[in-house]
Amino acid sequence: MDDTPAKANQQTCRLDRRTLIKLGAGTLATLGGVQLMLFSQPDVSAAPLIASTATWGAQPAKGPNTILPYKPTTILIHHTDTLNTINYSRSEAYALGRSIQQYHFANGWIDTGQHFTISRGGYIMEGRHKSLQMLQARDYFVRGSHCPILNSYAVGIENEGNYNAALPPDALWISLVNLCTYVCQQYGLNANAIFGHRDFYGTDCPGTELYGRLRDLRLQVHARLGQALPTRTWPVIKSGISGENVKTIQYLLRSYGYHTDVTGMFGNSTASNIAKFQAARGLSAVGFVGPQTWETLITPLAIGSAGDGVLALQSQLNSKGYACVVNGRFGPITTSVVQQFQSNMGLPVVGYVGPNTWCALVGGMVA
Repeated sequence: MDDTPAKANQQTCRLDRRTLIKLGAGTLATLGGVQLMLFSQPDVSAAPLIASTATWGAQPAKGPNTILPYKPTTILIHHTDTLNTINYSRSEAYALGRSIQQYHFANGWIDTGQHFTISRGGYIMEGRHKSLQMLQARDYFVRGSHCPILNSYAVGIENEGNYNAALPPDALWISLVNLCTYVCQQYGLNANAIFGHRDFYGTDCPGTELYGRLRDLRLQVHARLGQALPTRTWPVIKSGISGENVKTIQYLLRSYGYHTDVTGMFGNSTASNIAKFQAARGLSAVGFVGPQTWETLITPLAIGSAGDGVLALQSQLNSKGYACVVNGRFGPITTSVVQQFQSNMGLPVVGYVGPNTWCALVGGMVA
């Protein structure tokens, strides 16, 4: 994969040679100032090859899996946090599936937690029993055990390996694009439904390097789907969710004068302060943070800014692998790091932080 940062107003979403061979030649189109390849393919809706639980030798679930009578709203990307094996064989992939299930049994779960797993060799496997059947049926969904709060709303996709300091092999990446495209088609989702585990939980999953490529994943899936995207798509953060995005909300609440501890846990106090903030600004006082609240809560930042909003910015940048001192002062170093982030996200490299940069920081999609 090409890791060269894109240049502002002349960005190109580059695809590696093997991806181009897999997907076929196409034409260039522009999405939000970013050039990307639109692929001509005889049947873009064709399902990728997915090995069922029976195929890879899963044991029966230890209890009934819950079938939910609705479609999921989100695709959540994970990594297995296992060794980056160079054995890319089918047998190694199936052994991984069995190992994960046994580990999840040992954790007290009734079955594999995620819905699908992709090996480093690119083999796609059904995880939790009936996930493949429900995906093919389109209107139903198996409740997972891969992320608190989102288990009833998100399809979990595990990617074999640890991607904090490495990118996935081409074979895995191609299968991830294909699987995400198929899930979107089956459940009527858009590419902006793809998020990382860390967007909703206090974890480094799916690894800093893979997380940094979620924009490319969304763009490639979008190119396959050919659907329109909204200008900005924000993650919905509510009670029970933890992690960096919760810290950002808590810092921003403090910047407006709300007494909020920055714990990274979205509990009753944070929900109460969000409801007060919403009511004070004419929004529905629902106590969770959706698109309207994000758009109202964020604050523009530039060199010379200081305070809790800058702490939120610097903490987010650090969490994404950008070395940034968290001191609450927006100086030349923070400006440089912001510009690096903007370049890597395909945003105009302006050095100040507006809505699009905030959206990208919290894991949202910017068209």
